[in-house]
Amino acid sequence: GESVMVHRKRILGLIALPLAAGMLTLTASPAQAETEAAASHARILRPINFAMLLEMDFGAVVVGAGGGTVTLDPQSGTRDCSTLTCTGSHSVARLVLSGSDATVTVTYDPSFIITGPGLPMTVAPLFPGGSGAQVQLTGGSATIDFGAALTVAAGQMDGAYTGDFTVNVNYN
Repeated sequence: GESVMVHRKRILGLIALPLAAGMLTLTASPAQAETEAAASHARILRPINFAMLLEMDFGAVVVGAGGGTVTLDPQSGTRDCSTLTCTGSHSVARLVLSGSDATVTVTYDPSFIITGPGLPMTVAPLFPGGSGAQVQLTGGSATIDFGAALTVAAGQMDGAYTGDFTVNVNYN
């Protein structure tokens, strides 16, 4: 029906229809253009910065004939030495994030290596919510704690072991 007529008007320009009383001429009217405003938005964010307040420290671990795991809990800050003996102070890694008031996603590798005089040891970072967890920067900042699980082999050589882990923080 109507869409066909509109289509014919555009092609022919004029259509003459015979009527009993005479001729009626129809002409095509120009297309009526519509204008609508489209909204545009931008949010400017400050770069995310972070500073290390505390470095991760498992403390001193006494290893006998059997190995084990030392775990630093990121929520309580406690240390669990399971079958190993631990002495001295310990700490989770504590970072302060700063930027704009926004939600950020925290990601990290599932493990990293620490090295020293003996065989390298594997460390698995622990973070509330796991890699990909979201943190709200309230007032433009947030403090986050990372714990970890250190796997110590039986007969691990004594000495100091160190290593780095990478944390990525991105706005959502």
